[in-house]
Order: sequence, then structure tokens, then C-alpha cells
Amino acid sequence: MVGTAMRLTESDARAIVELAELAPSIHNTQPWRWRLDAAGLHLFADPARLLQVADPEGRQLLISCGASLAFARLAARSRGLLVDAVLGPFADDETGVPAADQPLATLTVSGRRPASPAEADLVAAMATRHTDRRPFLAGDRGRLTSDDLSALRHAAEAESAWAWFVDDTDSRIETSVLLSRADWHEAHDPAYAAELRQWRHEPSVAADGIPSSAVPDVAGERQSEFVLRDFGVDGGNDASGAPGVAGGGLAGGGTASAAPGEGPVERPTVLVVGTDSDRPVDWLIAGGATGRVMLTATARGLAASPLGQVIDLTASRAQLGAVIGATGHAQMMLRLGRPDPALPPLPGTPRRGVDEILQIG
Repeated sequence: MVGTAMRLTESDARAIVELAELAPSIHNTQPWRWRLDAAGLHLFADPARLLQVADPEGRQLLISCGASLAFARLAARSRGLLVDAVLGPFADDETGVPAADQPLATLTVSGRRPASPAEADLVAAMATRHTDRRPFLAGDRGRLTSDDLSALRHAAEAESAWAWFVDDTDSRIETSVLLSRADWHEAHDPAYAAELRQWRHEPSVAADGIPSSAVPDVAGERQSEFVLRDFGVDGGNDASGAPGVAGGGLAGGGTASAAPGEGPVERPTVLVVGTDSDRPVDWLIAGGATGRVMLTATARGLAASPLGQVIDLTASRAQLGAVIGATGHAQMMLRLGRPDPALPPLPGTPRRGVDEILQIG
């Protein structure tokens, strides 16, 4: 049945939000709220969860909310519901995070139709998707196929964003340099380190943030073409005396760093997600694309993690766009590869309960 307006039930709304809250978010802040009323299921930002140092303009907060919206739309399809998603309303000159009472998007039901096998696969991937920062398989065993690359690109395009693979030698070198510079900048910012520590706590303390189980100690230096963040903020200072810090980009699901060995240099597939414009509504769109790319990767047996340092800083984000020759705006950069099947499954990060983030009426 298509074309007949229907009211979303409380049972459907709770089931949708339960899956939507599995979306990745910066520092696992889960900066979203939902409300169900007669007009539909509304998504709101939670400005109280804005990272003032890492994300002062709220771009990554809205990217996180966009990922949750994409998960919600897919969750509705898993229940056989056809949903329309209306973004905003946003003012033409709007900047920053909308007020807490301004909806980012509204979902309404227009009919029913069973989910397609592809949609069902993405929903199934929600429970097993993790941000995996461990080494991927090297060489031919770890290489993504042309079908993988096509599926990931189409995932971003399905959310009205674009995807660009950083694959030629010059672009990878320049991107690596940009990433290293941004990582150094954040690693030497005491305010950034202090803010990150506020989100390092155990599930017994709060159902958000980054627990220690998700960031095991790194025993030495890994050899990677693209610098990896050190999430061990409690590990003291580095050789320069700066506090060891990590974070940024979207987190969620398990995160881990494996002990290095004398193996080959890690050369992951690197994907940049971008939009044509750079307004708050575009940040939502980029978040939906990022979330769908991560789910597509999981459904295809791949692993992903953000390379968020270069995206965190306005200057390096603009430089990244120039490096890849983008006509739009880079919004997120992901590291992708094939996980090592010999490694144990990753633990999930905590999530807030549905009753905490969903208001009825």
C-alpha cells in the first residue's frame, strides 16, 4: 500500500529509535533527541552535548544526527513502513547548531511495503557495525574489490552526498601530510585533551562516551600510511611533553588498537564523503551518507573507522578538498579495509536508553 498517510504508532517509534541510537557519533556523545506526536517522528539536536573545543560550529554534531536519521529511515523500512523524511526547516542563512526545540527532520509514514533484501542487510548490519581501528588484512587479501568500491560510492550517493576515493599516489601523500599536521595540532592542544577526558568514562558512570574497554593500550608504534589517533588519553605525555590525546570523527560501536608488529605498512582504502554546499542541512546529509557507507561496509564484511583529524580543523578540511580536486566540501574521511578474522570480536560502546531520548506526545 502506497500513498495513504498513516500515523506512526508508539510501538513503531520505539523500535525505530532503538535502532537509530546505534548510529556512530563524535566521541559517542549521541547528541540527538526524538519526539513522536501526531505530525510524525521528529529528530532534534541536543546542544548540551556539543563539543566546544573539537566541534565549536556543531558540524560533527549534525553529522552525527544525520547518521541517526539514516538509521531511523532504514529501521522504518525493516518494519515494512514507507517513510518520507523532511529536513528542517532551516533558514537560508542558518549557521551552527539549531536550537533544542527546532526539528532537524521529521519522519512521516506514507504507506507499507516489505523491505528489500538490500535494506534488510543494512538493518542487520546495525547491530554488528563497529568503528574498527585495528590493522586490516594486508596485500591482496585485504584489497577491496571494484564491486566493494562501487557499493560504497553508491551508498553515499543514495543519501544525496558524493564519495571520492583517495587512490592516486600524489593525493595519498598530500592527504597523509594534512592528516599528520592536524593530528599534531590536536595532540598539542590541552583544551582538546581536557574535553576528550570528559568523555572517557565507564558504562557504570554513563551510557555514552568512550569506555576504556574500547581503547586498549597500544604496545608500540604501528606503521601506517595514514596516522592513527591514540585514544589513550590517560597514558601521560608524549616525547614532546604534550598530553596523549585522541578523538574526533564519528565513533561508536567498538574501537580498538592492536599491538603492532613488524608487519607491512598499513595502506587502507580511504574514502572522503562530501556535499556540494556547506550549510547545516548539508552536514545532516553528510551524516546520513557516512552512516550508510559504514553500514554498507559492514554488510559486505568490511571494517571502517574515521580519519577525523583532518576533518576537525576548518583549514585542513578546506585543504583536503583542494587535494582531491573536489568542487564541493569534504565532510568526513573514512579508513576502510578487510578485518583480520583471527582477531576477536569488538565490544560495543554503551548506548542511552530509548526512554531517555524519545518523548511521546
